[in-house]
Amino acid sequence: MSYIGLAIEAHKSVFAQAHDLVQRVLHPEPARRAPVQQRACAPDQIAFHSAMQANSLPCPRTAALFNCAGRAMDGVRSLQGAADARRYLSDAAVYPLLFVPVCDDGGAKTFSAISYEKSSDAAVLGNGALIALADLVQLIELPCARGYLLQELTSPHRHGGLRVTVAMSAHGPHILRAAWKQAGMDADIPVPLWKATSRLVLAGAALFPTLKTQHWDIALCGRGPLAMGMNAADAQPA
Repeated sequence: MSYIGLAIEAHKSVFAQAHDLVQRVLHPEPARRAPVQQRACAPDQIAFHSAMQANSLPCPRTAALFNCAGRAMDGVRSLQGAADARRYLSDAAVYPLLFVPVCDDGGAKTFSAISYEKSSDAAVLGNGALIALADLVQLIELPCARGYLLQELTSPHRHGGLRVTVAMSAHGPHILRAAWKQAGMDADIPVPLWKATSRLVLAGAALFPTLKTQHWDIALCGRGPLAMGMNAADAQPA
């Protein structure tokens, strides 16, 4: 190719580059969005207590599941429908009970019933109020709960339970802090059974390695600490 031809090609190349630059300025490509990190979710109560049982970690005994279609726990009775639940709850021998929603994201609450009064066909709630058995069954039928676990009601230590926060690292879980759950509790009160509690929490946290921050609810009772549940909310009050 001649010198003149090379000059023409070079000119065309410079022009093409300038044209491309102008087009990019006038018609910029939309910026690529950074990939959204999916936050790991804490297990629901069925998955949580199943994991505890499978690994022989102490937790409350679950006596029955209600309205948990397609879900099961080893050795746990499934109550199918309102009529089945009423028959079960009219047996005074099953009390006291703790009613734990499978999922509390929708606002379903945990509550207790300590006994059954046959004369009024009502249960006595933990606060002493009477509730008709039909109303109790209707309460645990709330769709937002996604079913209920009916568990043994443990006898708590006089100082109540603990909220223990655990962080996951490359070396495994470690405890960040522990606080009494009871409002107004003095943080300087020594924690009974702390060695057993810390062993339970660290062993349990290791079962959920994708949850970087875990908040464990621990009940302290006569037979030792029991894992009541765990959540992975980003921020929890101390």
